[in-house]
Amino acid sequence: MRTKDLSTLQTIFCFIALAPGIWYFFCDGIEVLARQNTRAIDRNVAFQTVAQYHIAKRSGLARVACAQAAAASTSFLRANDEKDYEQWKNTERSDCKIAGIEMASN
Repeated sequence: MRTKDLSTLQTIFCFIALAPGIWYFFCDGIEVLARQNTRAIDRNVAFQTVAQYHIAKRSGLARVACAQAAAASTSFLRANDEKDYEQWKNTERSDCKIAGIEMASN
């Protein structure tokens, strides 16, 4: 009787211990984590692009600021961040107008 109880407890413990591994390998765990990591990377790239924009803006060169604003808006588009994309698209329009660069209309 004691051996049977121990065997049942071992089975339950093994299932609990293996459940995260089963989820990770067989129930889309890898894909979920990959999507989360990709989103985080995309957001990080977008914010690095914004930092580069501020450096370009301080340089005083309107064309460089226009190009960097375009890169920032594209980065937020890739990150599926609609709010920040619209903000940076407006910044791009403004900076490109100052630089004398005409943008294609939507």
